[in-house]
Amino acid sequence: MVGLSLAAAACGPGLDPEVVVHAPRPTASTAATAAQSSGGCPPIGHTEPLVVDWLATRRSDLGLVMKEGVAVVSYDCSTLKLLTQCRLSGSYSYASVAQKDSVIQLTNPAELQANVPFGAAALSSAVDRGGALDVALVPSGKLTTTVVAASPQELAGSCEGATHFVRGALLGAFAMAPGGRGTARPADQIFAAASAAGASGQGGTTSKEGELEACRSAKPDAQAPVERCQAPLRLELVPLTAQRPAQAEAAPAAPAEEESLKLSSPCPHGTVLSGGKCSSPALAPAQLCSPDDSRACAAQCGKGDVGSCYHLGYHYLSGKDLPRDDARAAALFEKACDAGVALSCYARAKLLMRDMASNKAAADAAGRAKLRELSDKACALGDGWSCASVAEWYLREGPQAVFPKDPARAVALLRRGCDLGQGPSCSALGDMLVEGKLTAKDVPAAVGVLQRACEGGLAEDCVALGDILRKGQGAPKDGVKAIAAYRRGCSLGDMRACNAAGSVYAEGDGVPKDVAKAYSFFEKGCPDKGFGAEACMSLAGMYEKGTGIPKDMARAAALYERVCGTGGCLRAAEIWQRGDGVPADPARAFSLYEKACVQWSEKKACDAFGPLLEGKDKERARAFYAEQCARTHDKAACASQKRLGGAGK
Repeated sequence: MVGLSLAAAACGPGLDPEVVVHAPRPTASTAATAAQSSGGCPPIGHTEPLVVDWLATRRSDLGLVMKEGVAVVSYDCSTLKLLTQCRLSGSYSYASVAQKDSVIQLTNPAELQANVPFGAAALSSAVDRGGALDVALVPSGKLTTTVVAASPQELAGSCEGATHFVRGALLGAFAMAPGGRGTARPADQIFAAASAAGASGQGGTTSKEGELEACRSAKPDAQAPVERCQAPLRLELVPLTAQRPAQAEAAPAAPAEEESLKLSSPCPHGTVLSGGKCSSPALAPAQLCSPDDSRACAAQCGKGDVGSCYHLGYHYLSGKDLPRDDARAAALFEKACDAGVALSCYARAKLLMRDMASNKAAADAAGRAKLRELSDKACALGDGWSCASVAEWYLREGPQAVFPKDPARAVALLRRGCDLGQGPSCSALGDMLVEGKLTAKDVPAAVGVLQRACEGGLAEDCVALGDILRKGQGAPKDGVKAIAAYRRGCSLGDMRACNAAGSVYAEGDGVPKDVAKAYSFFEKGCPDKGFGAEACMSLAGMYEKGTGIPKDMARAAALYERVCGTGGCLRAAEIWQRGDGVPADPARAFSLYEKACVQWSEKKACDAFGPLLEGKDKERARAFYAEQCARTHDKAACASQKRLGGAGK
């Protein structure tokens, strides 16, 4: 599951007030990233740099690009460049986030390079001779796409040097000003200093964009970015993979009780995540531990890193390398949750729900209220995976149900999960809106939701979306958009989508008829391995009829034979029996009729096979008719059994 969870919080003395945490996400291997060709620079994987060093015009360009598709960048050790003429198909949606003001202090060139790579050189004067650069961030929401992986082959436009796409952007207000190393200033003072200097978003060591109070007064249920609080603060960058990614999972896979969703560091090679910034390990007072290292997690949690406390909680819960201690795990989860670690709120809620379902904890009004508070917080902090997982709790019935069934609440959680870029949330919500069982039927709304699920790599939703748009079932008919949905599903490996796209072009259904394109899609859906039956049947039909291609009955028969269980063997048998464009082959026809009848129970094949079998072996034919009569009560089979001396009914 992929989610941008940037949680700002303070936890104990000595801990920087911002903690950046992330749900697990697919990342390209070092060998697979496009950044590998960037000279001596190590390839950069998933990362989340600040963009407060960008000029206001560049941030404005980013906003325009994100309205037209998924933004693409070139990122190496020294530069972060927005490729304004390069696009990846997809879209962004907005969701508010419940995050606090945060301040990070950058104190050396290495921290500048890791956290503000675009303007590191220009900002270096602020950290010379013992100085520091204070950055105040006041987030209000984020834009996120459901696209979780992409390859260079999917890009369009001028994309030279492309290495990453923008998965999400944290929005709000920021202020940046030189400060004293080791001197902590709250966000208000940094904004005041920047305002006093007449700073704007035009670069330099002192800059500012957005208004502090506008962000603080933003409503938690805002459906769009807040005026004067919509500057991009931080980007989530996902590396392009060398090969087209596999289809995304169709649903959020909940981990076992003792298994954690791991927090990952977004920091460049050679740096660690410490207090909301990427820093040198030698200078980090505390850092996010490796999730599988219980000793390191205990040490870093003790130093104040709440992400490490979350990981440590799962070590106590699993009992694999530490004595199992559910109470200790719960306390660690609550500590990290209080500090803004979204997944820790979910982990604590899940543990409480388990205890309530097993009667270890009282499932009374107070218990349910705490459970709802924890689960709501996980979702409110901006983790779409948590939203989707909690939604399922409100749909349970029977002994495992802790909350009263509440479809409306589930729908609201799925909608937020979808807005946060969690594709399976969009998928589940789209199905509910189409079916109209747990919520009011709303196919036009479902179209938009399924579109996001399709963009996120859920091929089944691409097919569902294409079917709605092709047939105009509850939404305006649109052949062009249907083709786009089918094309996306086909590229994700769903052979049904390939066949559907080919059929639209073959029939000219809402688009100009194009036999060549139809053939191309049918061929994609019927490869030598992993073929789709529908596409193979369609392709065979083109060869049989000579529709836009030379007629080739041998090729048609071979394709039909590959998809025996969908009527293919029957059609191939008819071709070989009659010698229709091929030399007649009665033995081959006999074998295919038998296969279609015995293995696939196709009545027409059985009707043809019986008489052929009579000509070869009457006793075997009588037994065949007897079996057909007893199993299917077919009158013709029963009569044939009686005719051959059996006791037909």
